[in-house]
Amino acid sequence: MPTRRWFWPVVGVALALVAFDVVEARYVFAPLLGLFIWRVGIASLGSLRRGAAYVPDGPPEPVDPRDERITYWCGGCGAELLLLVRGAAVPPRHCGERMTERHEVARQSLP
Repeated sequence: MPTRRWFWPVVGVALALVAFDVVEARYVFAPLLGLFIWRVGIASLGSLRRGAAYVPDGPPEPVDPRDERITYWCGGCGAELLLLVRGAAVPPRHCGERMTERHEVARQSLP
């Protein structure tokens, strides 16, 4: 991509022009700010085009809560989530951070 190859040389020349007082700073920094905003926007749209990495690949697997109870706990707010169907091995996020997975083994009833 030609823009990627020319980005840093253009920034260097622009900063040199400002440093030697050839051009006013506002005429250099405004286009550079626009170019930066454009690059961030293109990168954001590119991540949407590629898709999310957390989407499970295979079919969901049912979990039997009678054998083992799997819960996820949020350390930020204390919310707890009971897992009934496992879609991916990655724990979900809550409050912006990954939840902690806890396994509870079911009690065996006495005969």
